[in-house]
Amino acid sequence: MYQDGEIKRVEEIRLITNDYLLEQMDWPTIKEKVENGMDTVIICTASVEQHGYHLSELTDTLIGQAVGLLVAEKLGNALLAPVIRPGLSEHHIPMAGSITLRPEVYRGVIEDYVTSYKKHGFKKVILFSSHGGNFNENERIVISLQKMHSDMQFSSALSLMQLMGLMSQFEKRFGLAEGSCGHGGAMETSVMLHIAPDQVDMNKAAPGYVGPMTEDVLNMLFESGISGITEVGILGDPRQAKAEWGEYFLDLLSDEIVKAFYKDLSI
Repeated sequence: MYQDGEIKRVEEIRLITNDYLLEQMDWPTIKEKVENGMDTVIICTASVEQHGYHLSELTDTLIGQAVGLLVAEKLGNALLAPVIRPGLSEHHIPMAGSITLRPEVYRGVIEDYVTSYKKHGFKKVILFSSHGGNFNENERIVISLQKMHSDMQFSSALSLMQLMGLMSQFEKRFGLAEGSCGHGGAMETSVMLHIAPDQVDMNKAAPGYVGPMTEDVLNMLFESGISGITEVGILGDPRQAKAEWGEYFLDLLSDEIVKAFYKDLSI
């Protein structure tokens, strides 16, 4: 059961959703919004993959939607597309339930999203990821999309290294050990406690690999898979997570995506 504060937050998210989430609108409403200047579409690529013992495999999708809705709200002239999932999750496949797409299929879905939305009058696209495995491919896709649709403007939002910088900032702010906020760690768990506490079982929360995310560790992760680093499937320590920390990180991340959008489009 939700507590009073959780019910209030769920209601707030529903209100934002009704204003900005394309898949919950009828087509005349979307047409009217685009004609009235809401010409930016936000596309989040997420994943369906393991997140340790305590989080559901829907984690990246739920976080991506929450971030995208805040970005849309802060921009005011943007709408959020249905979150794309699964993503590129080959490094999670050894753990049950994880799904991964072939890179060419993943790219094709994004390209078809953009082509569809262009036909409806959208002129600007923000492509961001809530899953680490999508970042590098997204940057390449944005370059390709800009060539395919020269009359549109594109932003790839943040790089993976920039996201890791925000996680480091999160750790320092709340006095956490370095490396506490990787995959399924303190940050993602805090966000999930804030937006979807029913998808979290803190009684099962267990730390995985905790330490600096060096280039060697990242290479091992993407080349050998997460199971070669941690049996739990976690990068970090979720046990100290707090819902209010999750609200802070959502605000921080959405702010940075908005800044990147303005910078990329020289607005």
